[in-house]
Formats: sequence, structure tokens, C-alpha cells
Amino acid sequence: MTRIYSDFNTDLSRSQLNRLADKTTAPDAYKDAMTLLGERLGEVVSSKISDSTSTLYLACTVEDADYLAKGMLIPLERHLQSVSLACFWNERFSPFGVNGIQASPIIRKYTEPANSKVNHLVIVKSIISGGCVVKTNLNDLIQTINPEKIFIVAPVIYEGAEHKLAAEFESSVCEKFQFIYLAEDDERTEQGEVIPGQGYFILKIRLSVSSPN
Repeated sequence: MTRIYSDFNTDLSRSQLNRLADKTTAPDAYKDAMTLLGERLGEVVSSKISDSTSTLYLACTVEDADYLAKGMLIPLERHLQSVSLACFWNERFSPFGVNGIQASPIIRKYTEPANSKVNHLVIVKSIISGGCVVKTNLNDLIQTINPEKIFIVAPVIYEGAEHKLAAEFESSVCEKFQFIYLAEDDERTEQGEVIPGQGYFILKIRLSVSSPN
């Protein structure tokens, strides 16, 4: 197993990534770590946008809304005059029980009204492994939003996920992509879980989110 840290890290973000991977980390500490990592990622995205009058649309999954996305919003709203939010509920499964094939249909979504022109679309997820959820939610958003740049953001990404995701879109879309992540992992378990990935409590956080009516 080899974990590669990106240049976007600080000493604090590295320590929080280690906290996530530690199975002894308590749930509250895990949530705090996700929030702090969100703040760091929001700072990095903000540094890439020179014009504070630019419009930005932040999209997340429901399990990432309370911690990771909340952390991102702090520096983004401080830096930019216009920030809108979209939140998606996705149901992940393997069609016909076939391993290696994933589907993630949207079963519910919350979308704030977007300005007539969106300069920057940000898709944030706790970990990008195969890109299935990111692909589904991005496809939904670009039906109504035509951003100038698309930031795909995560604390952790699996090796090769950038190329796999880009291959799913037309060149006119993927040429807008900019990936921002703090760590890249290159190993999975037999069940497909990235090691060390995001650790043990991400499942507990997901299970704690109420299912949509």
C-alpha cells in the first residue's frame, strides 16, 4: 500500500487524514476531522478563484453535507459573494448482482436556485473510488448548469479514478475538470474498499442519515 499526499496538504490536514484512517477514532472526532478537511479543501478551491464576484455552485451527497461540505462552505462563503448548494441522495447497488458494475441513481435531491451564469461548479465527495456517484450527480447538474470550470474535490481519491471519470464525459465537459484531493491510495480490499481510505466510521455516518420519505 502506498499513500501519496498532494501538495495541498498542511500539517493539520495530514493529521486529520491519519485520524480518519485510525479505527480507534471516536465518531465525534471523526466528524470534526471531516469538517476540518472540508475547510482545507474549501481554502484550496478559493485560492483557485481570483474574482470574488464569481458564482459558485457546490454539490454534495447527503452523507457528506453535515461535515465535509459544511467545512467547505466556510472559506467559500467568506471568499465569494455568491455560493449555492445542491445535495443528492443516491442509492448505490450492483445491477443484477454483478461485481465490478455500480449504479447510483438519484432518489431525492435538494437544489438551490442557480444564477443565470455559474462560473464554477464544485462536486465534493468524501472519497472518489470508481466515480459512479460523481458521474451520476454531475450528469444531472450539467443538464441545467453550464459552468466555466468544474472542480472535483475529495479528501481521498483512488489511483486512476481521475482518468476513469474523465472517460465518461465528452471532451467539452472533461476539459473543464480540475481534481483537488489531499491523498491518493492505490489498494483495495476484496470487497472493493479503498485502504486506508476514509476509515471505519464513514459507514456509521452514512447509516445515521435518515432515509428520504
